Amino acid sequence: MSDDIRFMWDIPVPMRDGVKLSTDIYLPAAERGYPVILSRTPYDNIAPRFVEIAQYFSAQGYAVALQDVRGRFDSEGQFEPRVNEGKDGYDTIEWIARQPWSNGKIGMMGGSYGGTAQWLAARERPPHLTTIVSAVTGGMRWMHDENYMNGKFPVFQFRWLNMTGGRTMQHYPFEPLDSHQPGVTSPYNFNRLIRTRPLKDVDKAVGRVNTYWRTWLERNTYDEYWQRMSFEDHFAEVDVPALHITGWFDNCQWGEMYMYSQMVARSPGGDKQWLLVGPWDHAGATRPSSRLGDLEFTQDAALDMRAIHLRWFDYWLKGEDNGQAGDAKVRIYTMGRNQWREESAWPVPQMQLVAYYLHSGGEANTPGDGTLDTIAPGDEASDHYTYNPEDPVPSVLDPDSPAPLRDSHVLALDYRYALGREDILVYTSAPLEAELEVTGTAFITLYAASDCVDTDWVALLCDVRPDGKSIPLTSAVMRASYRAGASRIDSPAPSPIAPGEVYEYTIEFMATSMAFQPGHRLQVAITSSLYPAYDLNPNSGAPIGEDVPSRLAHQIIYHNAEYPSHILLPVVTN
Repeated sequence: MSDDIRFMWDIPVPMRDGVKLSTDIYLPAAERGYPVILSRTPYDNIAPRFVEIAQYFSAQGYAVALQDVRGRFDSEGQFEPRVNEGKDGYDTIEWIARQPWSNGKIGMMGGSYGGTAQWLAARERPPHLTTIVSAVTGGMRWMHDENYMNGKFPVFQFRWLNMTGGRTMQHYPFEPLDSHQPGVTSPYNFNRLIRTRPLKDVDKAVGRVNTYWRTWLERNTYDEYWQRMSFEDHFAEVDVPALHITGWFDNCQWGEMYMYSQMVARSPGGDKQWLLVGPWDHAGATRPSSRLGDLEFTQDAALDMRAIHLRWFDYWLKGEDNGQAGDAKVRIYTMGRNQWREESAWPVPQMQLVAYYLHSGGEANTPGDGTLDTIAPGDEASDHYTYNPEDPVPSVLDPDSPAPLRDSHVLALDYRYALGREDILVYTSAPLEAELEVTGTAFITLYAASDCVDTDWVALLCDVRPDGKSIPLTSAVMRASYRAGASRIDSPAPSPIAPGEVYEYTIEFMATSMAFQPGHRLQVAITSSLYPAYDLNPNSGAPIGEDVPSRLAHQIIYHNAEYPSHILLPVVTN
């Protein structure tokens, strides 16, 4: 294949400020203009996975441009996460349009940060940007996404900020320099290192101050820092056709789903948006598998992503009449039933929110008497537990593992070992007599009190199998002081809570699609930590990252006629 491809290495593409970005070009054999696929990355444009993709698409009649973003690898300038991707993307696209090997039709592709780079370029409306394929794109729904989630900071962000904290990949000291070399180990245990207290000093524990780690911790509201990278005021101006790809367990699902829904609702190109969601995590959405954790799917869950991208680009860049325009706008994989399905919209039209209420006799701590059903509560005792920041609920199966767990999240894995803790309340339904499909976004409303001025609330929605395994499907988290929201310019500032006062907290879950089978049970778990997926709240009212000293929080969850704590499930009926 490579014998029929022409290469242009390390081409210095000039930006408007004079900085030159290193770009490798892969061209079909004939010397003429081609539609172009551009991918911009902070992860080294000569990494094998990018080269393999470039060679594949070049063999299909495309010119492919792989570019190191500003300040990374062979590109000049300084890397500032997300800050320069809009203007640099615009300048690169318009430079490509002027080249003799380009016919002026330019598409973009990429996942994760590569997806963010696409949207920020699209925000600038380069005339020659024809289409994009956005996969597992995070950082677009500010303060409700991978950077912050209702005031909770995802601790694993440190690994990414450290990794991109130099011109080349800074994997070490968390991973061996050569992971295939027997006996070579890292001097650090990542999951122990990340417990450094206070959290803000984890960079010092590694031996290198990380400016953006500290900046992100300090910028804990939707201020001008985040607003300058926002898409919020641009949906009405951007009409680019887009294929959105994410997974039910993708930690960046929030951003991808947000871009899809807002483009459909607010963009003049709303009718040119397609959504594909599978039973994948962040990595799996670009390299799908038929298995994730303790969940097994049919083999067709492992879609051929190259073929999907090729069909998309053949239509939008080459104009081939391959039927893509007639595809269903939404294609999702429903777990439990383990089937792909096509829908006309998201949320799916048949969905209705159904309330399932929390019940107990005051002993929902496992093993306890917590139940879950559609009957509103009457006169019921409240449930109590103590949250100790020095002994948090783990979000990983093995908190002492030296492996740098990418997402630090237990979703899709049997969580029974943790649900027996006294600081977790568990509410479980009776075994289902018929299939129950839950497809969409769930919301939990908790009526809760704490004896502290700030604390956290965490909820998990689990599928309990007949064999006793409890598999978390999705989660919801909130820092109590952020209960009024923080994702809008006009959001109120975070404010403390009054100890002992009952507050209503409504928290959004990540979307899912599960057909709970007969004999399975629905389960909701409530606690106040999920670590190291999210930072620890010291219960003191201290700023994020300042988690020492800490104090115990004595928590109360109410479920009675006055305070009917419940979860709203997106139930689908045919």
